[in-house]
Amino acid sequence: MRYTRGKQACRFLWLVVLALAIAPVTGLASTQVDVLVSNTSCASLRITQVVFLLGPLPVHFQITSVMVPTGQTRTLNYELSQAPTSLQIGGTRDGQSFQASVSVPGQTPFVCGTIEVTVGGAAPPPAAGTVQLTRWSIPTTNAHPQGIGVAADGKVYFTEFNTNKIGELDPAANQIRERSVDGGPYGLYVSPGGTLHYTLAGANAVETMVFHGGTSRANLPTPAALPGTLVAAPTGPGQVNLWLPERNAGKVARFAPAQIPIPMIYITTLPTTVPPMTSQLTGALSTVAPQFHPGNPMLPPPIALLMPTGVAPFTEWEGPSEATRVAVAPDGRIWFTDGGSLVTVLDPTTNTMLYYGLPSGTQALAVVVGPDGRVWFTDTSQPAIGVVNPDNQDVRLWPIPGGVEPFDLVRDSAGNIWFTDRLANAIGQLNPSTDQVVLYPLGGNTRPAFLALDTQEQVWFTAERGNYVGRLAVAPVLGPPPGDPPPSGQGTLQVNSTPSGAQVFIDGVYRGTTPLTVQVTAGTRTVVVRLSGYPDAQRTVNIVSGGVYTMNATFGTSP
Repeated sequence: MRYTRGKQACRFLWLVVLALAIAPVTGLASTQVDVLVSNTSCASLRITQVVFLLGPLPVHFQITSVMVPTGQTRTLNYELSQAPTSLQIGGTRDGQSFQASVSVPGQTPFVCGTIEVTVGGAAPPPAAGTVQLTRWSIPTTNAHPQGIGVAADGKVYFTEFNTNKIGELDPAANQIRERSVDGGPYGLYVSPGGTLHYTLAGANAVETMVFHGGTSRANLPTPAALPGTLVAAPTGPGQVNLWLPERNAGKVARFAPAQIPIPMIYITTLPTTVPPMTSQLTGALSTVAPQFHPGNPMLPPPIALLMPTGVAPFTEWEGPSEATRVAVAPDGRIWFTDGGSLVTVLDPTTNTMLYYGLPSGTQALAVVVGPDGRVWFTDTSQPAIGVVNPDNQDVRLWPIPGGVEPFDLVRDSAGNIWFTDRLANAIGQLNPSTDQVVLYPLGGNTRPAFLALDTQEQVWFTAERGNYVGRLAVAPVLGPPPGDPPPSGQGTLQVNSTPSGAQVFIDGVYRGTTPLTVQVTAGTRTVVVRLSGYPDAQRTVNIVSGGVYTMNATFGTSP
């Protein structure tokens, strides 16, 4: 890897041009390639481009934007028309550009850590196992909670569709506050500053709220449009730039106000203390054979020019069919489903739409776009979780054993797909690298609806019929119960962290989250405290029989 920067950049540009030139003539077979980038030393690392080569010739080029925090690993998944023999990967690290070469399959060190490439999903992430379910019941009965979002301070907000309220859960204090609104609150987005934006399905509007302050409402220009979920775009013309489907009107709309006038008032809402209920759930794990439907890279998807309409702060684009859910891609384009066998992408800068066909009989509902540009969706007909590769139009579907109606989905940083199955009363997870699907049963008539991930990638969801807000904390491998009395030859280990909620591993075995008190066998033990977004805190401790050892871990500012 000893190139001069100029020669390295020229070689990489040549590979990009050649990859773009020959990409359309590749075959229709499919090979899954995973690129695992581990950052052990750089303060900032961003992957911006990947070129796969077969011998000296490039066969695929991908522009991306994936941040890899210090102490973490990110997996980039690709579906390629043929198996490559090597790749060139590039980006920036600590403000400087870099490129690296890796054999496929293979592993190589680079300036920030290591890059590993596997073929056919040969690098399995941690297996799905037991999760801890925590439930907070909503004080108002029959609230029918829908949209959910997690604020930067850890508070969780949700809409109460039936009872016209916005709820705020403080999981640290186990308290819920509720504010009355009107018009059927449905979709919800929580801004980084904590301001709430939500759709009013009955009132045909988008409303903005400071939870302890005023509100501001904007009415949609299309009557009876039935606004749905809200998704934020990274850029746009407004103070905020939110996208939503107009389910009755067959439109997608951008809400981009230049400013939002909110009355400067203070509203006091009394909290209700809600004792959390916790339980351990063991999922039903299945290995499934994904159904592969090859696209035709020689035949590009149909394109249409659609001029926008609307009245500020809304801009609307009308498609040829319904708009059910929306998702924003890293490149700023907007993907949406129509409840059938079509996913559509809108480029708001050119007012063009591309139409990607799905296998016959598919009923695509929820949609999300990964950092590699692949489009994930739920299929309520099989049921299944599917993915579209826009580069070659390949579609892959993973059937859900025991599934009924996969309703919403999110993608975590490891590439796993979490989803609710509303009619199966379960939360599910798909691991695309191992073709494994696990369903965690929540109990009868729960009806889980929408999902959100917090900064620790714990899964939050609303339960329509269960009338609660739930949280799943993944526990890959459980050790002995922490409440057992210490037998002879054991001592007590107390682990605390700031902030709390970090995962604790003792000799490589997961034992719970901080604050944690656990009995362990006397002797030398290795303790790892892990909090997403921070380097691990690791210590070797000596546990004395009958004694107590306390470990405190403090996590600083996230890199």
